[in-house]
Amino acid sequence: MDLIISSATHRSGSTLLQRLFNARKETLIWGENGGCLTEFYKILDHTKHHASFNHWDTYLKSREDANQWIACMTPPKHEVDAVMIQTVSTFHEELYVKKYNKQHDMIGYKEVRYGREELGLLRKCYPNCTIILLVRNPIDIWKSMSQKKGIKKMYGSLEGFTNIWNVRVNSYLLLSKSDPNIHLVKYEDIVARKAETINLIKQVGHLEEKDVNPILSNKINSSSKAVPEHTIKFIMKQCGLIMRKVGYLP
Repeated sequence: MDLIISSATHRSGSTLLQRLFNARKETLIWGENGGCLTEFYKILDHTKHHASFNHWDTYLKSREDANQWIACMTPPKHEVDAVMIQTVSTFHEELYVKKYNKQHDMIGYKEVRYGREELGLLRKCYPNCTIILLVRNPIDIWKSMSQKKGIKKMYGSLEGFTNIWNVRVNSYLLLSKSDPNIHLVKYEDIVARKAETINLIKQVGHLEEKDVNPILSNKINSSSKAVPEHTIKFIMKQCGLIMRKVGYLP
């Protein structure tokens, strides 16, 4: 995998960024996969938890004496990471890359469900992969999202949404400062065609001006709905600290 777009939440502009990169014919950025890395991370976490009991080592030292407690016996903890990295890498290579890398020299996908844990696992699998972390003003996200039928299934409530936005965006800020190949991008800077942001996208995606302009000029599946003032105040109250860190509030 060469490039991953990870959006903090739905309706943050990940499809626009995906379209921009795919404007180059040699690039193939797949769409969302339902957050598959979340399930892989859960497997990793559960397996490491059971491996921490270290019954395997005790069993070996006893010359495999079955007359002892072995119900949670698993392979040793230090082997779990390596096996999961191999598993996740194989999943990505077999599904996304092998059949398509003859026609494309840059392959990746976009997702709207990943936080620190999933991205940490991804980085272990692909140390050199470029990761774009996409954020958007939570008020505008809610305006775009509130009319969607799946909102309760996605976030449960407005409070649930603001909690997830806070956690993910804060982790995105930290990740972008700790890894030179992870870039934090604001949706607003893309649509405003801010030079620094557009130049970064062009550099990462090997794009030219003629590739970028037609995509930015053509809105697809764009929506916005007015929300009550008390809803806006609630979002600002809940997300104000992180909004200031990103630059959405003075």
